[in-house]
Amino acid sequence: MNEILADGGVLMPWKPGPRHDVPGTVFVAVTDFLATSEEDVRQVYEIGLELGRTWPVMQGAVGLWLWGRPGELRGGSISVWESRADMLRFVRWPVHTDIMRTWRGRVGVASESWTADAFEPTPILSRARTVIDNPHRATV
Repeated sequence: MNEILADGGVLMPWKPGPRHDVPGTVFVAVTDFLATSEEDVRQVYEIGLELGRTWPVMQGAVGLWLWGRPGELRGGSISVWESRADMLRFVRWPVHTDIMRTWRGRVGVASESWTADAFEPTPILSRARTVIDNPHRATV
């Protein structure tokens, strides 16, 4: 079931990755996409869901939540990785780079990342919500 956020946004259920049971530190990345139209934000959401289907086999992935604020034409992910290197491997993955190339100039993208001492959903989500609640820093 999706969690409805206080601002009318949606947080999709946790999607575990192959390293969902990793002990110790993890790397967390929050992405925030800002579209310029309802059609673009719908397409961004669809692409995010499609990428989410590959999550169970993504090397180094602990898991992720997808989030959206349709009324603000925003959405993104809260991804948790075994390491920063694993996240960078995903960013450089040809499927991901093709998507980013296609959308360059059509959506704004902002991100923030940090290392957490362990995978503990409550503090990770709390910090991620603080990031999401800040005004979007990227422009289209």
